[in-house]
Amino acid sequence: MSRLNLAAYVDLFRTEAREHLGEMERTLLALEAAPAPEHFDLLFRGLHTIKGMAAAMGYRDVERLAHALESRGDPLRAGREVLRPATLALLFEGVDLLRSSVETAGEGGTPTDPTPMVARLVADRAGTPTAAPPAAPGAPASAPPADAGDPVAGQAPADRVVQVQLTPECPLKGVRALLVLKRLEALGTIRGTEPPQARWLNDGFTGRFAVTVRAGAGDDALGDAVRAAGDVARVVVRPALAGDSGPAAGTRTVRLDARRLDTLLDLVSELVITRDRLLRQVEGAGDRALSRTAQELGRLVSAMQEEVLHTRLLPVSHVFDRFPRLVRDVAQGLKKEVQLVTAGRDLEVDRSLLDSLADPVVHLLRNAIDHGIESPDERRRAGKPPAGLLQLSAVRERAGIVVRVRDDGRGIDRDVVLRRAREQGLVPPGTVALDDEGLLRVVAHPGFSTAARVTTVSGRGVGVDVVSTSVRALGGAVALETEVGRGTTFILRFPVTLAITRALLVRAGGGTYAIPATQVLETLELDPAMRVVVRGRSGISLRDEVVPVVVLAEQFGLPPEPRDGEDGPPPVAVVEAGGRRLAVQLDAILEQRDIVVKPLETVRGAAPWFSGATLLGDGTPALIVDVASLS
Repeated sequence: MSRLNLAAYVDLFRTEAREHLGEMERTLLALEAAPAPEHFDLLFRGLHTIKGMAAAMGYRDVERLAHALESRGDPLRAGREVLRPATLALLFEGVDLLRSSVETAGEGGTPTDPTPMVARLVADRAGTPTAAPPAAPGAPASAPPADAGDPVAGQAPADRVVQVQLTPECPLKGVRALLVLKRLEALGTIRGTEPPQARWLNDGFTGRFAVTVRAGAGDDALGDAVRAAGDVARVVVRPALAGDSGPAAGTRTVRLDARRLDTLLDLVSELVITRDRLLRQVEGAGDRALSRTAQELGRLVSAMQEEVLHTRLLPVSHVFDRFPRLVRDVAQGLKKEVQLVTAGRDLEVDRSLLDSLADPVVHLLRNAIDHGIESPDERRRAGKPPAGLLQLSAVRERAGIVVRVRDDGRGIDRDVVLRRAREQGLVPPGTVALDDEGLLRVVAHPGFSTAARVTTVSGRGVGVDVVSTSVRALGGAVALETEVGRGTTFILRFPVTLAITRALLVRAGGGTYAIPATQVLETLELDPAMRVVVRGRSGISLRDEVVPVVVLAEQFGLPPEPRDGEDGPPPVAVVEAGGRRLAVQLDAILEQRDIVVKPLETVRGAAPWFSGATLLGDGTPALIVDVASLS
């Protein structure tokens, strides 16, 4: 029988503690906006749960700090004290320290000493004496009397089944079950458990289990030992019977290391490539039975691909919930008032995209607070409310994800940007105005900034540059809308998944390229009668709209591929990115196909034409065209 091993539960402890800490941080923000009794209840629930989990894991510093925060909030929750800004700031700081303590718990390093924070929390109670911390709920109780585990006189050891039901609010039920097991081990020999210990770590574990133990102790002694572990709602001890089986425990969900999902997706991606290669080879084999088998295999691979992609979906709230605290701290540091409003938190996106989404949004939020939103006095003079409005939203458009960051601040002064751009040689000499697209190209140029001074928030000319680079690396695009005095909106467009996507394979300049199908509106043949010239720019007239034309081979500096005597007009793909339509003239359109997207490492200053690469069915590589970069 394996001995108690809490190390296997460290990751589970941290994961659950992070969820509670996130909820506590949101609760503190709500308290700052409008204190209400239910907010204190949520805060106490999180602190109490973390304290119980820490006690079960033996993390005394985490338990002590959580208890001190809980004690400090007690008079606030009871209504005996009004929440002061200084106390709220201290609670924010204490929760930050609690988060740090949770992250270092179990790593074997030097934990953060909570003593100074505990002392500050006690002192903040305006001199009210703080009683010695009571034993944390769920913490191991004091040792039972010396004779509690002694065999009853004259009673031989026998097998007993100890059936246990933990309380519904018990945190880390698997850890508590192991504590029960350890106490029973002290009284006898463990013969088995139902369900097996390996399933106690699952999310579906309800806290209902049975332990078969061979012990000479009486039923009362076994029951008392179980109750001493804490958080036990019910315990029944009875003799073991032939064919005895404990309660069944259904498993509906499990926690899984994200790296396993990444590995699984990589394998499925390679399987997709192999499927396409196999189907291509079978087409010319002339074997109908082999063809049917290959097609069935292809169907199963497609279904597997769909399921794996679905398991990786997470709501945008996993990222959006980090930002209210960021906005609060940045705004306070700049002495501004900012209200953050989010929308689309339930929209599900691929986890890999979600992980990469945070950085560009953080840059835009910080820039909006520093550059966009005015000070309260300036806003009053402009007839605006003193608190600036910052909106963050996510929606699904076509087969992509669109994230908007909008502020109601001063907007971007195009004349100032143009003047600075001329000084730095970023625009042609004759440029007299900047439209939204031209404005974005300037402000996204590496090192460009209009800030008069460098602050801890911005001014180094890296914000929008980082955003543009990061979004393009994800196969997305950035757009900008701004109006002086009304505000600025940055629009980020992403694919739903970064791993496998539908693409249009085309030929241009002797090479094969992939254009994301989500950005292709239609394909057509370029009839000479459709050609027009507007302001010296070649275009086509398409349903009363003039769409600029780009010859893809010329864009890449390559000669067009000979068309083998074909007399028909060249094919064109009408694409859209960043709200802008473009007609891309091609040498040939090959087919539509699911492709596996591979990241493309680029150097600074390289042509921004490609967002990634893929392998075709015959094993040859193809570059994925970044439609937004074409001009």
